[in-house]
Amino acid sequence: MTAGRRRSEPSVPDHQAAVQGPGVPSAAPGQTPSVTRRRLGWLTRWRTAPLLTRRELRWTAGLALAFLLVTLDVFVQGPLTSLDKQVQGWDGEASVPWLSHIAWPYDKVGQRSVLIPALMLVAGIVARRWRTWRPVVLAAMSVVALNVVVGALKILIGRSETDTGDPSVLNGGQIYPSGHSSNMVLTGGLIIYLLIRYTPRPPVRRMVLALTVLTTLTCLTSLYIGSHWVTDLISGALVGGLLLQLVIAFDRATARIAEDPPTVLKPVLSVALLERDRDRVDAVPVARGGLGGVVEDVPEVRPASGAADLGASHQK
Repeated sequence: MTAGRRRSEPSVPDHQAAVQGPGVPSAAPGQTPSVTRRRLGWLTRWRTAPLLTRRELRWTAGLALAFLLVTLDVFVQGPLTSLDKQVQGWDGEASVPWLSHIAWPYDKVGQRSVLIPALMLVAGIVARRWRTWRPVVLAAMSVVALNVVVGALKILIGRSETDTGDPSVLNGGQIYPSGHSSNMVLTGGLIIYLLIRYTPRPPVRRMVLALTVLTTLTCLTSLYIGSHWVTDLISGALVGGLLLQLVIAFDRATARIAEDPPTVLKPVLSVALLERDRDRVDAVPVARGGLGGVVEDVPEVRPASGAADLGASHQK
């Protein structure tokens, strides 16, 4: 199955191409491996992936710079803050009253009570399929990080609520950055990442497009009902994107942690919270067609020849 080979994989003889997951010894010369790297190239690539690619590093730097610029504008009452006042001057519910019956229920989509169960459901399915706790750990860690980071920023910046008509900061409010937009970006992005991480051919473009549309609708809904300033929503999306990049970097940095764990993490790894031999033979899902796509060239095992009858020699 040569179509599954990736360019980044080194060209090695078949007897050296066995998957080198934890607990899987390499095949000795002259022996035929039961699982080859070319059969699982889409999965084993994560073992050698960099923390962040150059493109992802540029995205991370851009997101961080954009968040700093938006926050600076909010503090100095710059042009973006003027846009906040103009948009907030429009009363969406008064202008389009029939839309309120749709907007208020949809506003719940950006809340944790909806997004966290969806994330945990996907993580649980993937974890069960691949016999590893890693997806669940990543999901739980991202939820905790989001609540801590966004909550701390809201308290520290203290921006006034929209009903006051004053977008200034350090007034004891808790509105900047928006939790709705940050939840959408981080949770939706992590769901897409888990599907890319653990499935061979996910519809990435369609999933990214769907997440973009849902996040945009969430932001427009918040503006319609007047629950956030424009810059609240922009900064929330930027924070969610930054946290998503950090979660991806953490996942790649700990890909081999079960093989060579730090001393402080050995008790955690002893209960397999971060890794559980994802590349072992018994962790490979078998397609409906049978074992032909996974196991190949297994030598036939024949019964040993019968031993000579020793009873006859004693009777002589």
